[in-house]
Amino acid sequence: MGSIFSKEPVQREPTPLERIGPEITHLKNKTSVRDGANKRKMPWTIAIILFTLLGLYIMDPFLYAFHRYEAIRAYLYLHNYDNTTAAQALIDTGIFTSDEIHTMNNERGSYQDYFSSPQKAEQKAASIVRYVKGVGDLHAGRYNELGVVGKIRYTFFVSTGLMPPTTWAAINPSVE
Repeated sequence: MGSIFSKEPVQREPTPLERIGPEITHLKNKTSVRDGANKRKMPWTIAIILFTLLGLYIMDPFLYAFHRYEAIRAYLYLHNYDNTTAAQALIDTGIFTSDEIHTMNNERGSYQDYFSSPQKAEQKAASIVRYVKGVGDLHAGRYNELGVVGKIRYTFFVSTGLMPPTTWAAINPSVE
């Protein structure tokens, strides 16, 4: 048993280097949070950017196939219900060949289920005409007439000489 008059030894304060020493060695480690976080995010960021650019490059064949399908339905509805101006606007876009137009003109049937009203068919036809005009503007290089996505695509592809594809015959709907 010690004397009651003796003092406990005073704890000495650690130096700043002793305090941050373990942290410095941890950060020098290859698995530290600071280095690991940046290395893990970089491949995902690059992959997302590349897939976005690829999607912007090949989006037209898929959108064209969708709009072509809708154009067939709209043309049949409009032609059979005597709206020749909207039907002629679809023909003027060049989305159909002359053989397809001849085939659709000779088709007779009940196409009233395609749209709920003639106004809906006219709106769909106008939307298709705008889309085809936008693709034509992109390929012709009319930058001022493009929308936001068209301007982005023009900047990345058309201005660099990489012309995006418009159609792929394998996915286009046919007129039969």
